[in-house]
Amino acid sequence: MSYLVDVCNDAISLRLSLTSEQFTGPAGPVTVLKLPIPLSFACKARNLSELGGGELQTVYVFKRIELDSFEFDVFAENLCRDTDWLEGQCLALPVANARACVMVVATERPILFIDTQGYLYARYVARLG
Repeated sequence: MSYLVDVCNDAISLRLSLTSEQFTGPAGPVTVLKLPIPLSFACKARNLSELGGGELQTVYVFKRIELDSFEFDVFAENLCRDTDWLEGQCLALPVANARACVMVVATERPILFIDTQGYLYARYVARLG
């Protein structure tokens, strides 16, 4: 596991190093980034308050999507709503107990890891932060 933790009186900083891995799928080789810690995914969570509590799973990131804070907040208040930018964001991996995810980032917001399983909404979601 590759991470660095820095603790001071009023903050904890965590730096996670993603490792690159390659898999061969139906469309040929695909490179993904593996998160060094497993996360708990929620299925069909309506919003951020419903995340967590599921089985820990390995996270592989195949795409990063950046939103501004307003876009993130609108998205996060209804995770089950169809979203255009999630269309086609699906990847199957030949790995047990793992999820291929889109990583959604926004300034001063938690990082979301989304496995759409081919749907237009955030079918499985985990958060970091």
